[in-house]
Amino acid sequence: MPPVAETEASFATPPAGALWRAEPFRLFFPLGVLLGWVGVGHWLLYALGLAATYSCQFHGLVQVESFLMAFATGFLMTALPRRTQTAAPSAVEMVVAAAALVATTGAAAFERWALAEAAYATLFLLLLGFAVRRFVGRAARRRPPAAFVMIPIGALAGLAGAALVAASTWPRVPAWTMGLGRLFVEQGVFLCWTLGVGSLVLPLMAGTPPPPDLGSTPRETVKALAYAAAGAAILATLVAEKAGSAHAAPLVRALVVAVGLAAGGGAWRAPGKPGLHRRLAWLAVWCIPLGLAAAGLFPSYRVPALHILFVGGFGLLVFAVATHVALGHLGLEHLGFGSPLAVRVLGTAVLLAMVARVAADWSTTYFAHLGSASALWLAGTAVWLAFIGPKLLGR
Repeated sequence: MPPVAETEASFATPPAGALWRAEPFRLFFPLGVLLGWVGVGHWLLYALGLAATYSCQFHGLVQVESFLMAFATGFLMTALPRRTQTAAPSAVEMVVAAAALVATTGAAAFERWALAEAAYATLFLLLLGFAVRRFVGRAARRRPPAAFVMIPIGALAGLAGAALVAASTWPRVPAWTMGLGRLFVEQGVFLCWTLGVGSLVLPLMAGTPPPPDLGSTPRETVKALAYAAAGAAILATLVAEKAGSAHAAPLVRALVVAVGLAAGGGAWRAPGKPGLHRRLAWLAVWCIPLGLAAAGLFPSYRVPALHILFVGGFGLLVFAVATHVALGHLGLEHLGFGSPLAVRVLGTAVLLAMVARVAADWSTTYFAHLGSASALWLAGTAVWLAFIGPKLLGR
């Protein structure tokens, strides 16, 4: 059977099955926002004096292992069956995925890192099994694009990172295990997944043709090998950075990501369709290599520089893509050709939060800046959820 044309309009018709199983983003996008509030609200509570302690490790790991992973889970469980024209996730798969996300956050809140990483690894194993069954099973009518080789590479980074973070809590384990584990988890997973998924999503959002299936032509096979090399380079630079390459490793990583997004995702040109969320996605894409480059150029300010990557890059990108997916699936794509107030508030708040966080290290009111950044992020995402949430509950 010839491949079915993949356009934005195709996302408006859900596959057979129960509504929530056919469109898992209805569950996981709001869950992601709530988990993000836990990770970010941590700083607001401390700045207001309502919490006696703070934990950078809690904040960082919850934001990538729970907030970002919830959005990724909702997207992958929705998009993969649609791409391959296979069955929607089962109710058990959705419950286990949601439980793993909540367990990761809860265990991190009590600093039970081994338990948190076990729940995080469980989610990866579930997603890997979910993807493999749909891409190699007999029922699959389509194959993934070449860039999707980055999905298992990112998952391996997450599993390795989880193992290292968990191992760091054991007696007589070298101290570097925590640092390398966090690099794999906080950067490795979503740098790989942004390149992989971006090759499919960014063209769809921009109004250009999506990539063909892997193996459809010799060129696609070459592209898959090139993406695999990019994934290997990303992971190698993470190891090199932990080994002491504070300047070169992040700069090489920034270059690899920039080339991958420009060449594979078409990010070298602005979106050809109107819609504020499309412009925000384009801006977020370029915040990713910008944050990496800033960290490499100014290693003494590595942490604030990386918040360009985390807040303006990964964070803003998942909301832009989630807006696109939700409006398209819910038959509200016409709203996406303008600039709804909620999307304007979200974009402004997230970007201001990024600026406040980056500026904190240059200020004499560090925690006040962190509290302001937290409040801005919470307010912007709350407005977005108030806009999207009721639509997710309807048919």
